[in-house]
Amino acid sequence: MSSEHAPASEHGHHHDDPGRSGAGVPWGLLLGLIGAVAICWLALSGQLNLYIHPRYNVFTVVLAGFAIVAAIGAWALRARTETGGRGWGAAVAAVAMVLALFVVPPATLSASTAQQRSPNAGADAGDATRLAGADPSTFALRDWSVLVNDPDSVTTYAGQQVKLIGFVLPVDGQHPDTFYLARFVVTCCTVDARPVAVPVALTGWAEKHEPDQWVEITGRLVPAQQLPGGAVLVLQPSEIKHIAQPGQPYEY
Repeated sequence: MSSEHAPASEHGHHHDDPGRSGAGVPWGLLLGLIGAVAICWLALSGQLNLYIHPRYNVFTVVLAGFAIVAAIGAWALRARTETGGRGWGAAVAAVAMVLALFVVPPATLSASTAQQRSPNAGADAGDATRLAGADPSTFALRDWSVLVNDPDSVTTYAGQQVKLIGFVLPVDGQHPDTFYLARFVVTCCTVDARPVAVPVALTGWAEKHEPDQWVEITGRLVPAQQLPGGAVLVLQPSEIKHIAQPGQPYEY
């Protein structure tokens, strides 16, 4: 008699486990690749400065370039995945990352962030000493934010004419006729950005100027008392212009 049919294992090919079908998407590599490409795109479009200090741009872009090469190489050499059915969460994360980095315009830090981080909290006496004897026409908003809080500045800078650019930042409910002209100073990246501000005296300012509105103010510094943060000088404006947010909103 003819022998029984051989077991299926001897005749047919082994059927792949459904959980192993398909090479699978290396979501970790994909997310890393998206992030690295986004960094290069932000650098090319001039928007990387909205996230980090310009001195780190070259270093960051070089690392992103290495990351792109490494991710592509790892993807090419990657072994077939042994598990399936777990990509939906990562897929959603990838889509969200693409939208956040490539579609939605980068947002600058706002007045609400400045209030949370206490304007001028990082200034010290050494900053005022550094500015002593320098040309006031070269001072940025960050410099004036130091001097308006230095008691020795009253005799030197009272009556000084200035023209400054920043965004409108409310002070508090106890000073309804004063607001801050503010900007953020970035030391490394926006995570450590600190707000600096100069108080501006203007009765009824909230009727014409909204928080976060960028303005250019021309005026002079005058002595003041009982201002927030112990400021001894306040900017008395002669002209306030509404302007668009500068291409470089931060100071460094």
